[in-house]
Amino acid sequence: MQNQDELASTIGTARKLHGHLGPFLVIGVKMGTAAKKALNVSAEQCTLLKAHAALPLYPPFSCLLDGIQVSTTCTVGNQRLKIENAEEIKVNFTKQDKIRIVKITLKPEMAEILKKKLSENALNEEFAMEIARLPENQLFNVQVQ
Repeated sequence: MQNQDELASTIGTARKLHGHLGPFLVIGVKMGTAAKKALNVSAEQCTLLKAHAALPLYPPFSCLLDGIQVSTTCTVGNQRLKIENAEEIKVNFTKQDKIRIVKITLKPEMAEILKKKLSENALNEEFAMEIARLPENQLFNVQVQ
């Protein structure tokens, strides 16, 4: 399990790749982290992961993809990250053996908070750090199949 220092380090790496820190970037990092935990995948085993992300394919929503890439090493380039345009945010993760699928969706109440912050132009670094401190069960519905 990733501790707070490891999470902060991963978020820092994601920030460097992405160019700035925002809540959707942090959500992507936390989704990837939750998937690794649910599938019992260590950092050394990330090459066994695949992700299929469905989300609105425009900023700020698409920023989530960079967080997934940094936290899991699933990228468009290595073809372990597939993306599709959708209205809601959901990501399915599988391990190479495909025995289990982890489905992670943004909780509806969190989606509403994000929409409100977006309308207030308040998707800033401070809010991103608030998201980073929230436990996964407040952000996501995680189903393991």
